[in-house]
Amino acid sequence: MRAPRNREHLFSQGLKGVQCNPALSKSGISNYIPLNLRGLMLGERLTFSLYLKAGDNQWSGFKFFPYVDAGEVLDSKWLEPLFKIGIMCLYFHCSDLDNVLAYLNNHLQLLEQETAQTKRKFNVLMEHLSLTLRQAITAPRLGAHIDPALKQVDMIIKEFQHDKFYPKMLWEILFRNYSLYNHAVNVCLLAVGLMLFLKKPQRESRLLGSAALVFDLGMTRISEDILYKSERLTPEEWEETKRHPLIGKHILKRYSTLPAEGIQLVLEHHENADGSGYPKGLLLQQQHPWTRILRLMDAYDALTTNRPHRLAMTPFAALKLLQKQEGPQGAIFERRTLKNFIRFLAFC
Repeated sequence: MRAPRNREHLFSQGLKGVQCNPALSKSGISNYIPLNLRGLMLGERLTFSLYLKAGDNQWSGFKFFPYVDAGEVLDSKWLEPLFKIGIMCLYFHCSDLDNVLAYLNNHLQLLEQETAQTKRKFNVLMEHLSLTLRQAITAPRLGAHIDPALKQVDMIIKEFQHDKFYPKMLWEILFRNYSLYNHAVNVCLLAVGLMLFLKKPQRESRLLGSAALVFDLGMTRISEDILYKSERLTPEEWEETKRHPLIGKHILKRYSTLPAEGIQLVLEHHENADGSGYPKGLLLQQQHPWTRILRLMDAYDALTTNRPHRLAMTPFAALKLLQKQEGPQGAIFERRTLKNFIRFLAFC
């Protein structure tokens, strides 16, 4: 039982908490996975241990200190010191991923029995989705895990339809730090939210949301040295990165039940309105109608999320940049979609 002793002494020994940092938590490199505090249930017994990432005052390194032991009942007073210094994540060992997913699933079921809990439910759903995607992408048999994640798009649509004020909640619940999994969940929420705002059919919203959850799947086959590189990519590295939509298409055709239209969206999510995108350089009229939305949501979330090489931009600054971006034949982002997205964000 090391955790109780650590909780008592950790902050009196010259140690500082380290917030989730994409530059320090590359996918697959650390044996510890971040779990946002908003996904935890106070007063419930944990089936896994939680660790605090902490370093010394000179920042010469960091370690993972046991903070809550498996079997302890979570107490709010253990989290208050973390909130006070801006720490929003604790970590669990990767070997406990199944236990954490079961815990979050139980949390969701408990919240289903409560009313007026939309924001809280979404916080837990996002953590569950992100970790489900991590499990699916790293599992030997991807299909066994990816389809359950896709089915949760229906839950997102249901909750958004239930709460007419969902646009105002959306910005607050998006992940702030980058990982492939967090980025996918953010883009899914933004895409579904915009589709419902535009009063598009539920089938179309589900299709786009499902594609958004797995649109960057091909990036898992790109070298992590490239994926998390803080400097500008070399021409060779950029060409390797540009292969990821085609890789994602092949993986999904083999391992998932995503319909052909969804796979088309995955393949086209880097196609530009002026035909200057990749992998095919399609003109706007040659693309799936919702490619333009997925393209924009991907770019917007990339700009407004902390990345290894830069801090997040404000929504206003990101939108100004997106409006200015031009390709050889015109605007990169379709103007009407961009205007509709600005209208949508005005409610957030």
